[in-house]
Amino acid sequence: MKQDVKERLLVSGLKVFANKGFEGATVREICDDARSNIAGINYYFGDKRGFYAAVREYARSIRSAVMEKCWKALETDPWKALELHVEIMLDYTYDETMFDINWLFLRELIDDNGDESSSHPRSPSDEERRKTYEERMTRLLTSLLGEEAATPANISLLRYTYHSLCRFLPIQSRIEKRQLKGKGVFDVRKSYGKKELSDYIVAIVKRAVEEIRGRQ
Repeated sequence: MKQDVKERLLVSGLKVFANKGFEGATVREICDDARSNIAGINYYFGDKRGFYAAVREYARSIRSAVMEKCWKALETDPWKALELHVEIMLDYTYDETMFDINWLFLRELIDDNGDESSSHPRSPSDEERRKTYEERMTRLLTSLLGEEAATPANISLLRYTYHSLCRFLPIQSRIEKRQLKGKGVFDVRKSYGKKELSDYIVAIVKRAVEEIRGRQ
């Protein structure tokens, strides 16, 4: 089934905004990529700012739907939930759509000046999502560590153990693509499959959990 105009605009908007940011992207290039005319933006979204808000919500809906698999597994198997979470975070490197979603929100962190004139001001729903995510992450890491070892410091340490690695990979791959023109010495995507790399990272977390528990 062919994508309708609205969906094509959202897909193209995500790609272009992720690549160039709100200020750098033009409605014209987004419409050209989506094979639509500019009237489509006006009809469905009102203006560029309204369109960006829709793209942002579109990106969040995709990310939330993917994360539900992780939270569902948390109810019965915390280690399976961790494995799914690592795989989802690795998709920021291996999957083009998730790569764009990651960069869309990374750009917000970099560009945000904290005032209401921002092209992407924080909303109550953003704060609610953030709180829910943090609560679920705390539950996940507490389940892995056990109640005795699950101090705030240990939870933070375990989180950084794999978050920092998973978050670094898409940044490094972008550097290799942009600055090294794909000629870097090492490209993780060419050297390892996502599952292989996920297993490696989960094994690191397991060793970290054993070490943290052993110190208690």
